[in-house]
Amino acid sequence: MEKRIRILLVIFSFDIEAVGGGISRFAVSLSEALDSTKFQISLCGLWNRGTQVETDRIKMLNDAGIHAFTCAPWNVQHPYHSFYESYRTLRLILKNNPIDIIHSHSLFGDIIVLLLNFEGKAPAIIRTLHNELRTEWSRRPLRRLILTNFLYPMAFDVEIGVSQYITESLNQRWFARLLGRRAITIHNALDINRFKRVNHDRLMIKRELGIPENAFLVGSIGRLTKQKGFDVFLNAAAQAIKSSPEFYFIIIGDGEDATSLKRQAFELKLENRILFTGSRSDIDRLLTTLDLFVCSSRWEGLSTVLLEAMAAGIPILATDIPGNRELLQPGISAMFVPVENAVALAEGMISAYQDPVRTKEYAQNALTNIDSFRIEDIALIHEQIYQIMCNDKKTAAG
Repeated sequence: MEKRIRILLVIFSFDIEAVGGGISRFAVSLSEALDSTKFQISLCGLWNRGTQVETDRIKMLNDAGIHAFTCAPWNVQHPYHSFYESYRTLRLILKNNPIDIIHSHSLFGDIIVLLLNFEGKAPAIIRTLHNELRTEWSRRPLRRLILTNFLYPMAFDVEIGVSQYITESLNQRWFARLLGRRAITIHNALDINRFKRVNHDRLMIKRELGIPENAFLVGSIGRLTKQKGFDVFLNAAAQAIKSSPEFYFIIIGDGEDATSLKRQAFELKLENRILFTGSRSDIDRLLTTLDLFVCSSRWEGLSTVLLEAMAAGIPILATDIPGNRELLQPGISAMFVPVENAVALAEGMISAYQDPVRTKEYAQNALTNIDSFRIEDIALIHEQIYQIMCNDKKTAAG
């Protein structure tokens, strides 16, 4: 039997619902979809947060034959120490368990993988950029200059953008042009069959959540951070409620802005109309209760949550940003509004409520496009790249 190619995927955390987000969710799905007869898959969460969600997900993956593990506890007060501990642990692991290819899906992972490559512990390295290039190390301009614009195009064997917009930005870097290095586009994807199997009782779930059965439920999912624009979502919700008493809202997820967003909801007198669920592992189930899914993000690469809403057949209202336009067409498969515009977002919510026939047509159009984002097809593309990278390394060594 031919020796399997050893692949290590690197993510921030297995606590997807709280800090890992759609990036980690995609990497987990990819690890599950890769052909285990050709590839020996390991999945590394650089940091653990000590949650039961993490423990359960790691056990599930190991039971499925994927070597899943974490490297170090995450300490938000001492990020550099956490970084060093994760790097040191992964370095020791790879010393005893050699890998053919390391594929990073994390900003911090990119740096660790780069260091491991310089030490000779990562024969081939690849990174996927999941957010717009302009947001990468945006608060660290020197780090951005050295890493993103200089070292990465020189050191990584392959760079991937999850949208054409990201790939074009990667290819515009001056040093990448000088070296003739070209990034490639591979879209995010998901297991569409998850949603084809869903058949939940919407009214029962609403009762469980304490939401009236006749409510027009508007929801969003994601890490509670500035990127996702939940502050704009709340301002829009406060305006939309004035048009109808049937509006209720739900935000699924956790994150650094949880406290400030809950305070904002209280100040807007939304406390009886909005539910913050925190981290949930039953997103597929909760999606089925929504009458409208809202993406209020300030920026996205290619939103996994939007893909999930499309697959679930939920009408979508989204901000007009490049990543969203690669998934949806304004006025055909979704309603689009300008970024940072709470008034327009509220008007979109009201329009969806007043014209459900039209928005359901949008949802159906989005659903017909979802087959382009099947994880099985995207995994095949990754497999081809891994095989080419290994062959190239063998040729260079021989």
